[in-house]
Amino acid sequence: MRRMAGALILSLGLLLPMGVAMAQDHPKHEWSDSENPAWHQYLKEQHKKDHEWAKASKREQSAYWKWRDQHRDVH
Repeated sequence: MRRMAGALILSLGLLLPMGVAMAQDHPKHEWSDSENPAWHQYLKEQHKKDHEWAKASKREQSAYWKWRDQHRDVH
């Protein structure tokens, strides 16, 4: 019984940080025309050819949102 209680406590201790991380407020990423200036700045900073958001690959869009999360002050 003691082993089971110890295993339960250890399991909870390992799972708790994951639950906290999942509960944190993550920004919802939705494209709008107001994102255009930031998008073009991102392309410039990344030395990428200028193109419209709709023509970007999913991988490039994902990289943009990661960049955008770190550059919230860009309008």
